Amino acid sequence: MIMASYPSGLLKNEQLLTIKTDELYLVISGDLDLNRYNQESYKSFIEENESMYFSSSKEAIVEVFDIESKQLVERVGQPFLPIFFENGRYEVQVMPKNDSVIQFYHEYEGFRKAVRPILNTNILSGTLHFQNEVGFSNFEIRDNHGNTLLSVVIEVYPTKLDYKKDYRALLNEVSEEVYNLAYDFLKRTFLKGSTEVYKERTGVEFYRLIQKHFEEYLKAVNFVEQKPHRQLETTYQEVRGERLRKQDSVGRAYLRKNANLFVEVGSGIPINGKQMLPKKGLLIKKVHTYDTHENRYVKMTLERLYHRIESLSQSIQKAKEQFQVNPDLEVIRILDSMKDDLSKKLKKPFWRNIGRLDRSVMSVVLQMAAGYRDVYQIYATLSKGIVLSGEIYKMSIKDIALLYEYWTFLRLGRILNEQCDQISQDIIKVHNNGLVVNLRSGSGAKRVFRNKTTGEIIKLQYQYSTGKSAVTVRQIPDTMLIIEKLGKSYKYMYIFDAKYRVNFGNDNNPNGPGPMEDDINTMHRYRDAIVAESNGEYERAAFGAFVLFPWSNQEDYQNHSLYQSIEKVNIGGLPFLPKATDLVEGIIHNLLNKSADELQSEGILPRGTKEFLYSNNEDLVLIVPVEDGLEEILLNRSIHVLEKALPSHWTKANKVALCTNEGIIEEGLIEKVVRKGKQLTFYLESWASQWEPIEAKGYQLTEPILVEEYLYNDAKMLPELFITPEQRQVWLMLKGISNHIDIELDSNLASQQSRINSYQLNEHKFIWTSSYLLHEYHETIDLIPLEDLKDNSFRVLSELAAKI
Repeated sequence: MIMASYPSGLLKNEQLLTIKTDELYLVISGDLDLNRYNQESYKSFIEENESMYFSSSKEAIVEVFDIESKQLVERVGQPFLPIFFENGRYEVQVMPKNDSVIQFYHEYEGFRKAVRPILNTNILSGTLHFQNEVGFSNFEIRDNHGNTLLSVVIEVYPTKLDYKKDYRALLNEVSEEVYNLAYDFLKRTFLKGSTEVYKERTGVEFYRLIQKHFEEYLKAVNFVEQKPHRQLETTYQEVRGERLRKQDSVGRAYLRKNANLFVEVGSGIPINGKQMLPKKGLLIKKVHTYDTHENRYVKMTLERLYHRIESLSQSIQKAKEQFQVNPDLEVIRILDSMKDDLSKKLKKPFWRNIGRLDRSVMSVVLQMAAGYRDVYQIYATLSKGIVLSGEIYKMSIKDIALLYEYWTFLRLGRILNEQCDQISQDIIKVHNNGLVVNLRSGSGAKRVFRNKTTGEIIKLQYQYSTGKSAVTVRQIPDTMLIIEKLGKSYKYMYIFDAKYRVNFGNDNNPNGPGPMEDDINTMHRYRDAIVAESNGEYERAAFGAFVLFPWSNQEDYQNHSLYQSIEKVNIGGLPFLPKATDLVEGIIHNLLNKSADELQSEGILPRGTKEFLYSNNEDLVLIVPVEDGLEEILLNRSIHVLEKALPSHWTKANKVALCTNEGIIEEGLIEKVVRKGKQLTFYLESWASQWEPIEAKGYQLTEPILVEEYLYNDAKMLPELFITPEQRQVWLMLKGISNHIDIELDSNLASQQSRINSYQLNEHKFIWTSSYLLHEYHETIDLIPLEDLKDNSFRVLSELAAKI
């Protein structure tokens, strides 16, 4: 089926599929855009000769529309290009050959109602609208008695994704990430923080798992035997009438069926004017039983592990015979010992009296009770048998827009998890029916992380809702990234909204593929509408909003106006697919590693703007060198400084720190400043010793300097106070690798004009110039323009980190 190009154009109301059987005739018609077969996303599909999936349940003559010949061709096993697509409308017509009554059945109720009889005939007709649904769709034609006359499975393809790569990758990554979260949940909750993640199910892997967990498993079974779960069981015993007590429905039913048992007595139950009592009946007895579903489950795990170990042992013996190799006797001994232990357990009277498990079990006892909980979780780890439920698993035909929304949230969480430590999550929850995936409309599922470098808390919330706090109407963006910066009472909020739509460009949009304009307008609405109250005034709480859309060409997209708008106003679009995550990763990396002041300066009048622009005494620290008279300064809570020695904007400082030859050791809040001639006296409310002094590291401060408070709070040594924003990103990257990094200033005498010359990490040296960062390692030198570091710091830092 390989050819240079396919026909182009748009076919209207074309017959795409016909099926003839002995009972009926079926036709599916619709529009077909031939231009898509020449697109890049279908090249691999065509070149590898893949075929659209189709099946029918009975012998039939099937004709499928062939793209190359542009006509119906009888299907005899040859491959066909896809003809059914998302957002397509397809007319279905079914005519019975013998004019019998027929029905159209689809698991989706909306489709069932769409195809109905025409007027008073038995001909069925209707339109199926596959909106964002892709994948396999099955429908049936049934007779009037519900018997299936024809079952058909067609495959619906996406129009915005590469079906083979992107769509399947979305499905795989959603499944993988959900199960990773589930296993992480189990490990944290039940397996005592074990860090191993097991994915294989080979014999070798099973042996490693069973060897690690077997003793723990046996201890759990022993605990179950000592304190087994039991329940009251109602039994009935046939006894004489005088022993009968109050009857339940079973006892009353027994007496109704055996009316001959009643005899007339002097004093009894009045029936038809006579006093009657039964000669016998059923006596209710409540007894405790250990034959519960939970104990049956534990017995089932004992039996299955025994058979699995036995099977592994037999495999080793067969390998000995087949390959003429001697098995490891120690392995055989360990397996035999495990089998003996399990066999002894199963032969105990307690387990012999427990029945076989005949249903799936998921109860609070299994999940929470001591012993049972450990058996359940260890067996789940050994067998990889976790069963998850929830809305995400109830999609009969895949809604790709919803799937894309799920994927974006889960992938954003994975990106954060690579740079942060996860503290908690409620995506996976324990309910009465087991582990549930808490991704559904209005769930507000949340993952909480801690930045490995700064210790700051980061939250990622699914379908964040303003709720009752909304001033106008409630806003519910798909995903909200919330960053709690140190030293700030408010949070930095960033919206990431998944939109399964692409503007492919036209005369009004010469930029090429990008997000839809109305989706960008939605981002403006979100940022304007999500507000917070502060002292009776409302301020924006969202600092940025980004549309995530399904596109893969990241390199060309960086020239798009709606990408460049992010740097200007913090609103724009970002392509996001399994193989196209770099731009989103770069945005998140910058948000995590920038200071609060840097984030504030990028915002367009967001929350905290007044505080940031107009405050005269916040976020700046005045550091003053002290050579002598330290005791007097501390005693009087004041220090004298010549005004000409002070840096510009010193009036914005609210704190003074004292720097000696050893480093910065004391600090205090400014109470007032008194001018006397050319000298200023700073009076402090009180002095507070630095818990961890900022070490001088051989440098001497020669004049007062003014630094941002976030730099001051993070610093461990004097040179760190001179780090610029670009240098800070490299510094944080290096700190994530090692705490033993040296900083070299341009002079040992530090002043307001001091600059950083280089960083040194082992044999790696990073030299700063006015335009470049030079990375020296042995005899190699990498030259990195500072402009690249500013424009795409994530890519630059990732490449640097890979070389260290």
